[in-house]
Amino acid sequence: MNKKHIEKIKDILSEWNPLGDQSSQISDLEYYETEATDILFHINKKYSVEQISKMIRTVLGQAFDINVADEKSLAVANEIHSMINEK
Repeated sequence: MNKKHIEKIKDILSEWNPLGDQSSQISDLEYYETEATDILFHINKKYSVEQISKMIRTVLGQAFDINVADEKSLAVANEIHSMINEK
């Protein structure tokens, strides 16, 4: 696991802000750091975009009890997939 990757995933999740207005009600959100760390911990370079998307939905669903739209998680998963496979 790489701090640079965690920071990038935090940026991606913060820009997306899947919690929307609810994010202001969570005092320890820390720009989705825990969720970024969990996502990165459970994926690797061999994962497909679809597998990463499923992990995003699982992590966010468990963390916040929300349902994430497949289309949006696929778009975010594509960004994460590209990032972890950069050379």
